[in-house]
Amino acid sequence: MSDLAVQANPAPRHLDLPEGWSPGESAPTAIEYPIGHVPPCHLPGHTWALIETPAGDVIGLPRHVPEGATCRLTWSLPHVVDGSADTIPARDREAVAQYAAAVLLDQVAAMTSGDQSSLIVADAVDHGVSAPNYAERARTARKRYHDLLGIDPKRVQAASVTVNPPLPSTTRYGRLLFRGRRG
Repeated sequence: MSDLAVQANPAPRHLDLPEGWSPGESAPTAIEYPIGHVPPCHLPGHTWALIETPAGDVIGLPRHVPEGATCRLTWSLPHVVDGSADTIPARDREAVAQYAAAVLLDQVAAMTSGDQSSLIVADAVDHGVSAPNYAERARTARKRYHDLLGIDPKRVQAASVTVNPPLPSTTRYGRLLFRGRRG
């Protein structure tokens, strides 16, 4: 995550994207306006949006932000791990490695799940147990990842909402029911 105080452009109100922005990989996470308040005043996420323009992407601001106002933009950046740079914090490196190992072990378990034992008696390898072994190793790596980050998978629940919009059907019947037409 990075943040930067940027000046809103005069009419129309928008923020130019900052240096270091990676199209397709970066995303705005918060806009603080006015800056300097304790606690910080963030613009609600539904009041601003990333807008495509012919000159390039910009962040459109709500009307109540005055022209030329200073806003603080916080955005996400992808981590870089290569021969010269490593942006993953040292305290999180083992957790990231455990998660990557879990993903790879799940793939190996899926790849070996169809293996069968050889009909040749001289082949003493039992291929039928390799997929469950890799799957168990993946579970262990994932558990280590959760332990390192202090995540309790039983308490983490996905956010969701269920709605039942009262929209009329063009057939006068319920939307999930199909009744044949009578001519």
